[in-house]
Amino acid sequence: MKRFKRSKRGISTVIVVMLSLVLVVIVVANIVLWSYQMNQFDLERMQEKVTLSNVEHVTRSPWFTSTKEYAVIMGKHVSGTYNDTRSVGNGYETFKEETVPAYYYYNPAGYALAGSTKYASGSIADLATNNGQYMTFKSYSSAFSPRILYVHQETTTIAGSSYYQLRLNSGDASGTSLYASGSTTGRKLWGRSVYMLTGIASVPATTWTVYYRAYVTHSQLVVHCDVDVLVRKADGTARTAIAADVANSTNLGTSWSTVSATYAWNSYAVVDETDYLEIDFYAHVTSSWNNRDAYLRIDDSALSSGLQTRVENIMLPSKYTATVELYGMSSLQSWQNLTWTADSAFTAGDENVTLQMYNYNTNQYPTSGDGFISYISSSTPNTDETKSQTIAADPTNFRNSTGGWKMKITGIKQTSTQFNLKTDWVEFKVMAQSSSTLDIDGVFTLDMVTYPLANIKSIEVQLRYRATDSFEKWFLKAYNWTKGQYCDTGFNLTSGDSPTAQFKYYSVNMTNVWQSYVYDNGTVRIEFSDISPDSNQTAIDIDFLGVRAIINGVKFSLQNGGPLTSHVVSLWITNSIVHKRYDANFFINSGVEADYIRPDIPLPAGNFTARIVTERGNIAVVSG
Repeated sequence: MKRFKRSKRGISTVIVVMLSLVLVVIVVANIVLWSYQMNQFDLERMQEKVTLSNVEHVTRSPWFTSTKEYAVIMGKHVSGTYNDTRSVGNGYETFKEETVPAYYYYNPAGYALAGSTKYASGSIADLATNNGQYMTFKSYSSAFSPRILYVHQETTTIAGSSYYQLRLNSGDASGTSLYASGSTTGRKLWGRSVYMLTGIASVPATTWTVYYRAYVTHSQLVVHCDVDVLVRKADGTARTAIAADVANSTNLGTSWSTVSATYAWNSYAVVDETDYLEIDFYAHVTSSWNNRDAYLRIDDSALSSGLQTRVENIMLPSKYTATVELYGMSSLQSWQNLTWTADSAFTAGDENVTLQMYNYNTNQYPTSGDGFISYISSSTPNTDETKSQTIAADPTNFRNSTGGWKMKITGIKQTSTQFNLKTDWVEFKVMAQSSSTLDIDGVFTLDMVTYPLANIKSIEVQLRYRATDSFEKWFLKAYNWTKGQYCDTGFNLTSGDSPTAQFKYYSVNMTNVWQSYVYDNGTVRIEFSDISPDSNQTAIDIDFLGVRAIINGVKFSLQNGGPLTSHVVSLWITNSIVHKRYDANFFINSGVEADYIRPDIPLPAGNFTARIVTERGNIAVVSG
C-alpha cells in the first residue's frame, strides 16, 4: 500500500512538470511571435517612405469626360469616337449637320375683341402652350326674342333683403299666395321680384303684358293690380327707377282669376351685368273694406302656364356670340406649308364654332377651304378641343408683307344664358425650305465620393472645337432635372459661341443654379447644338468636352518612395490660429506620385503647416 501511494505521488509530479513545460512553451512562443510581428511592423514602418511635396488651395476638380458614345439627336456621326474627346490633342470626333425640314413656331402677340365680346381673364402668354391655362372671353347677346318671365317663390338675397325670382320657366312648385291688406286705400306691396342681367347688354323696347293671378275676399273691396319697374344694383341700391304704377289691371273679383294689363317698355342699355331687372307687384286699393284682403298667387304648378302670374313679351337674349381676333408675327422666307392650330373650350356645350385665318391675297376671312374650320363643340361644357389645318397651296397668302398674321375664333349658341370662350393654345407653324442642323447629347458623371454635392460650389463645362462654318452660333446647354428639359437658364453665358476654322475653347459656368443640372448620383447631361437650322451643312470637330466641379478645397501632392503601399489615415492643418485634424482614407502605391484632393478642407490665410499620418504611424510634413 505504501509503495502504491509513493507511485501515485510520482505520477502527479510528472503531470505537473509536463503542464508547466507546456505553459512555458506557449508563453515563449507568444513572446517570439510578438517579437517577430513587432520586428515586421517596425521593418515595414522603416521601409515606408511617403513624402508630402506640396499642399495648395484648389478651386477645380479634374475634368470628367464621357464614358460612352454621344447620342446624335439631329445630324450624323462622321468619324472618331468619344475617346478622342477625353483629352486635348488626342485626335477628334467629327459630326455633320443633317439636312431636315425647318419648322418655325409662332404664337399670338395680341388680341382684339369683336362685337360686344368682353375680356374675362388670362393673358396672351397663356396661348403659347397647351397646358390648361386659359385666356377667357365673355360672350354677348347677339339676338333677342320675346320671352316670358314667371314669378317663382324661390328668393334671391341682395344686400340682406329677399326678392322673389323671375324665371323663364313656368311655375314648378305648390304655389304661394302673397297677401295685401284691404283695410285702407293705397298701393300695397305684394312682393318684389328680380331677374339678373348677366350677359345682357340691353333690353330692347317692346310692349309688355303683365298677368296677375289674384282675387279679393269681399265684393265691396275694390282693388286692381299694377307694378313698379326699376333696375337695382348688386349692393341693394336702386340704379334707375324706370316706371311706377303701370300695367294697371281691371278690378279684381272675389274668386281666383287671371287679369292682365300692358306696359310700353322703352329700350334700356345695361350699365352693369351684376344689376337686376326688378318688377314689384302691388295691390292698388281704391275702395277699402275693414279686415278684408287681396291675394296674388305665384309659382303654382297646378295652374296652366296661361293662368300663372307672369310678364310676357320681354325682349331677352336668345343667342350669344363670342368672337376674338388673335394676331402675331412670322417670317418672310419661302414656306412649303403652314399648319395653324387652336385649342379651346366653351362653358356651354354644343357651340357653333368657326376658326378662320385671314387671307391677305383676298383681303378677307375665308368661309370655306384653306383658312376655314367649322365644328360643333362638345356637348360637355369645358371640354378642350384641338383643331388644326395644314395649308400646302400658297401658304404665304396668310401673312402680310411684314410677316404679320391674324386668325379669328367665333362661338355662337342659341341660348338665353351667357357663355365663356376659353382659349388655351394657338399656334402658327411654318415649314420652310429644308435646312441643316446638329444636336448631340453626352452623359458625364461626377465622382460623388471625392466631390460630394455639399462641397460643390458650381459646375463648369468646357468644349474645344472647330467648324467649317463660322457664321452661325453654337450653344452648350445642360439637362435641367427640375424643368425636365435642356436649357441654359442661369448660366454665366447664354448667348452662344461663334466657331472658327481653328480649334478654340468654349466654356460655360452654371453659377449658383448648378444643382438643377446635377442629378443626385452626379450625372450631368450636356447638349451641344446650333442656334437654328440654316442652309449650310456644317461639319464640327470636337477635340475635348468635359465637366468639372468648382470647389474650395486643398490638394496634397504625395510621393511614395518605399516598396510598400501606404495608407494615409489622417491630415493636419495648423497655424497660429487653426489646429485641425481630418480623417483620411487614401492609398498610394509604391513608386507613385499622386494628388489627394479634399474639397471639404479650407486652407487658412497666411502661413500654415500640413501633415499627413499613415496607418503605420509615419508622418510627412510641409509648410506653406
